[in-house]
Amino acid sequence: MKNILVLASHPDDEIVGTCIIIKKFLEKKINVTIFFLTTGIISKNDMWFFNRSNYEELINIRFNEAKKTLKELGIKRFFLQKIPSRSLITNLRKTFTKIKRIMDNNNFDCLFAPAYEGGHQDHDVANFLSSFFIQRVKVFEYSEYNYFKKKINSNNFIKKSGQEKVLKLSCTEILFKKKLLRNYESEKKNLNYIKFDFESYRPLVNYNYALPAHRGVLFYRRFALFSWHPRVDGTLPENVCKHLIDFRKSNEK
Repeated sequence: MKNILVLASHPDDEIVGTCIIIKKFLEKKINVTIFFLTTGIISKNDMWFFNRSNYEELINIRFNEAKKTLKELGIKRFFLQKIPSRSLITNLRKTFTKIKRIMDNNNFDCLFAPAYEGGHQDHDVANFLSSFFIQRVKVFEYSEYNYFKKKINSNNFIKKSGQEKVLKLSCTEILFKKKLLRNYESEKKNLNYIKFDFESYRPLVNYNYALPAHRGVLFYRRFALFSWHPRVDGTLPENVCKHLIDFRKSNEK
């Protein structure tokens, strides 16, 4: 590994999933670039009506949180795609084209993406898109969180492949990661379930994207009864899978 592109579905995923992984890469003088696939803010239409007038301000707040965090982490280069959170499934072609363009214009030899684990639909979509580049570069996935067996699991893959690289965080590393995660003040209500024991990544496994990441309730569907609330994703996993498979079929034509 000499030149790595990390796909982060939202500003904060780079810390939740790869904070210490990236820190160790940088210490080895490995170049790391981040591509934020969305702003991390849901669409204006999905917000409470009284928050819609502050939409651009909310995006700027999240972006400034990311810039501060990346500076403290030591990342000098990043890209941001200005589309809402939960919208990757309707921006597959656009996002794929941007990843390809970034890859074409840079000498990346590795690509990192969130794991296909049902933590967030955007994470699963990012993982799917990364699979198109396995013939071009080494592709790895990093675990963030999942709800396998109705239990919140942090940085722990649902099913082991035997190729996992697990980093047990030291006390100093835990404090560092907590400090950077606190920079995302706007997301503190959504990040209180994160644990800090370790981080893990592995070569991308061959997923069946026609099926949800695991049986049972996915993490982003655990409060499905309250899908009317802006903080709850009402998207059905089966619909996400359909978008992915339709895109793959269109790409094969």
